[in-house]
Parts: sequence; structure tokens; C-alpha cells
Amino acid sequence: MSTEEIPNKNEKGNIRVYCGREYDITDPKFAGLSKNAIKKLLKDEMWEETRGDRTREKREKFKQRRKERKRLVEEGILEPLPKRSKSKHMTIGNVGVILDCAFSSLMIDKEIGSLRQQLGRSYSANVRAEKESMKMTLTSVDDVLIKEMDAKAPSWRNWKNVEISSESYIEKFDKESLVYLTADSENVVHELEEGKTYIVGAIVDKNRYKNLCKNKADEQGIKTARLPIGDYIRLSSRKVLAINHVLEIMVTWLDCRNWEEAFMKVIPERKLKDCELINQNESEDEEQHLPEKQESDGDAQ
Repeated sequence: MSTEEIPNKNEKGNIRVYCGREYDITDPKFAGLSKNAIKKLLKDEMWEETRGDRTREKREKFKQRRKERKRLVEEGILEPLPKRSKSKHMTIGNVGVILDCAFSSLMIDKEIGSLRQQLGRSYSANVRAEKESMKMTLTSVDDVLIKEMDAKAPSWRNWKNVEISSESYIEKFDKESLVYLTADSENVVHELEEGKTYIVGAIVDKNRYKNLCKNKADEQGIKTARLPIGDYIRLSSRKVLAINHVLEIMVTWLDCRNWEEAFMKVIPERKLKDCELINQNESEDEEQHLPEKQESDGDAQ
């Protein structure tokens, strides 16, 4: 039994203690949650409360590393870093991507904040593509998301070559050209087709809503597919890909046309440490015994 699970003698009535922090089990935010889910929520809250301290510490370490490197360069111990060339004008290809932002009502404030960050990283990944960027559209953008973006990422108003709309993609695109990326689909994307627009569910939900995007696409008569992660990498357990990682994988594939290279380049090392590369000569029968499909925060794979 871990120390955090040992009953605390000071617990009285509805008051419990987790990692030195008292909480009331009758608090409405804990309604319907299991003991483990409550611990997870408390852990997330405690992590969020110390975010400012961690950020300041990281900035200070970065300043110290930069200062030390400058000293070593001046002493001739290290070579100066090559200057980065200015980015060329963005080349827009004929593959589109839609970030479906119709899920604000299903997320708590912290998740809306995470969504803001992932949208920003998705834009950055697309605009920095080595060969070609995708035509990007944000659909179903509501007041909740606009308020979050304006407050904490106001530069989003200046994003280049991105269409931001309050309308649904159903009202803006031909359904025949759409493919909704979802890990629950039985179809696999073998290549990103020119003329197609791929939808990524812009939701951060830690997999609370199973089949959410697939069910939505099925009801709308839109084709679904999943990225072929399971064809190249055998992950030891269920993993979550952030929305921006899905975008980065797509952009990287457009650059190199190699899924394995795209996955290995983009998927964070911490999620790959227990993985196993799959020999492409393995039979399809063996691949059918892979672990459960992985999902991303955006329900895409």
C-alpha cells in the first residue's frame, strides 16, 4: 500500500487527506467519481497550482544554460550555433485539415486551456512544414473558445492561411471530400490524399467520451479512418496523442511520405520507451492481435 493510500488519523466525517491536502468528499466536483478518479483530479489540481513555480524554474535554467553556452563559445570551447535561415513563404498543398472545435461544452476549464495550447502548437507545426502546409480550418469555434484564445493567445487573430469559422464543416465542405480521423474507425489511412480534407476532433477529454467522433461522423454520413500507428509501432499500453501531435504526424508524412519515420519523429520519447517496432513483413493475422487501438485527445489516430 502506498503512503498516499494509508488512512490518516486526522480524517473526520467527510474530510479526507491526499498527499497532505484535505478535501471534502461531498464536494459536488467529486460526484460520481471513483476513489482513483478523485485522486487523479486532486493530483491534477495540485500540479496546476504549482505550474507558475515550475515555469519560473524552467526559465531560470534556460537562462543559465544560454549564459553558460555563450561563455563556452567566447572561450572557443564550443562552436557557435548556425544562424537559422528565415522561413520561406508558406507553400499550401492540396491536402486540407479541419480542427473540429464543437466540443467546448464537454470540457472543463483546464481542458479548454490545454486545447488552446494544442491549437497553437498545431498551427505552428503546419506553418513550419518543410515542403508543404495543409489548408487549415477551425470550425464550430464558439464564444467559450474565443474568450480563452483572446485572453491567453491573442496572436491567434493573426494566424496566416487559417480560416476560423463558427460554422460547422458540414456547412462549408463537400461531404465526399471529408475524412474524420478517429482511432475507433476500422478504416486505415495509408496516405493523405490530395483533394481530401481530414477532420481532427479538437477535444481534450482524457478518453472520457468513447466513440465520440466516430459516432458523430457516422451520423453525418462522413467517412472515417485512423492513422496506421498500429501497423508500425506496438505500444505496451493505451496511449494518448495530443491534437498537435496528430497534426505534426500528418505534416511530417507530407514531407517524407513515410509513416514510420513520421511516428518516430513526432511521438514523444516518453510514450515510445516501452514500444516495439513492428516488422512490416509480419503477417496481417499477427497484426490483428495488437493491443487496443490508441486514441488521441482529439480522438484521432
